[in-house]
Amino acid sequence: MFKKLFLRALNENQILILENINGSHRSLNAFLEELSKEFNKPMSTLKLNARILKELGLIEYGGKENPKPVELTKPGKLVLKILGVGE
Repeated sequence: MFKKLFLRALNENQILILENINGSHRSLNAFLEELSKEFNKPMSTLKLNARILKELGLIEYGGKENPKPVELTKPGKLVLKILGVGE
């Protein structure tokens, strides 16, 4: 039941972002640039979806004033687990 809900609530780009966060990217831009090249997605689309995921509390990242790597939050990890793509 929850899997269907999340698949309807999150779009393809949001799921792509969640699935590819591995803690190794120092900045949001570096992470999204890598995704953009690998999956041929526009940066602007990925930035918008990353911002939405942050507002939903599924990911965290810092800004210019507070550099912080891109990370999944506990709720973000739970969503991935429910979708069957995370631990």
